[in-house]
Amino acid sequence: MERRPLCARPGCQGLTVAWLTYDYAGQRVWLDDRPSEVGGDQWGLCSGHAGRLRAPQGWTQVDRRIGTF
Repeated sequence: MERRPLCARPGCQGLTVAWLTYDYAGQRVWLDDRPSEVGGDQWGLCSGHAGRLRAPQGWTQVDRRIGTF
C-alpha cells in the first residue's frame, strides 16, 4: 500500500494531492498531479492549499494538473 505524504504547509495535516515545483531564477511556478521527474524544488500540497496557491507578483503560474480537486 502506497502512503501519500502530508501537505508541506506548516501545521497542515492534509494529504498531498498536488506538487508545487518552482524555478526561482525564471520566476515560474508549476502545479502537477505527481512529482516532476525534472527535479528542482518540489513541495506536496493538499487540495485546499493547491487551490488557493497564488504565485508572487510578476511570476508565471502554470497549473498542469489533469484532475480537478
